[in-house]
Amino acid sequence: MKQLYPDLWQTQPERPVPSEPEATAHAYLLIRDGGGILFYSTGREAIGQADDEADLRQIEELGGITHQLLAHWHEASSSLPRIKQRFDAALGVHERDAAAVRKASGVGPDLPLQARETLLGDIEVIPTPGHTAGSTCFRYRSPHGRTYLFTGDTIVPNRDSWMAAAFEDDAGQPRLRKSLELLREVDPDVVLAAGALNSDTCREVSPASWRSALDAATASLS
Repeated sequence: MKQLYPDLWQTQPERPVPSEPEATAHAYLLIRDGGGILFYSTGREAIGQADDEADLRQIEELGGITHQLLAHWHEASSSLPRIKQRFDAALGVHERDAAAVRKASGVGPDLPLQARETLLGDIEVIPTPGHTAGSTCFRYRSPHGRTYLFTGDTIVPNRDSWMAAAFEDDAGQPRLRKSLELLREVDPDVVLAAGALNSDTCREVSPASWRSALDAATASLS
């Protein structure tokens, strides 16, 4: 694992899409007073990932986790029951993706998310449907001075730009456009996607570069 900021760690890179060798995925460990949180997931063996024991061991050494939050069901795999058994962590995912998570992993969510709300006292839940029906972003204002936005695959780095993709029914793309518009109200300093193409999944942004990122992602839907 790689430490990015005093309270945030990035897991080892994974290659989640065999047909896209440039695609990279990471999960993120947030260390906070209320208990550690793992955003996304590790070791997606169901799609050919390597063993994630080194990541899980380091998470354990860093104090473990009380919760695992998924941004969408594509992050679900057989790693979820292992993480739950190892850390006794509550699993959160939007209720619209809950059935798909259960089908992919055998584990149902303990925290079915629904609306925009504050979870656990300091995690803002921002539903952003479009990539999947239950795609969700999470915002956290770190006491170390930065605001983190975990976007899942709602908006992801794409080489020197950004992109978005809808994989649901015909309504997915218009929903995703509305979600990207909603994210203009959000003020991140660091954007942490679940995946990226030929790029790191973590990028620092300014207000101007974040607006440009959303413009680029919206244009990629055309």
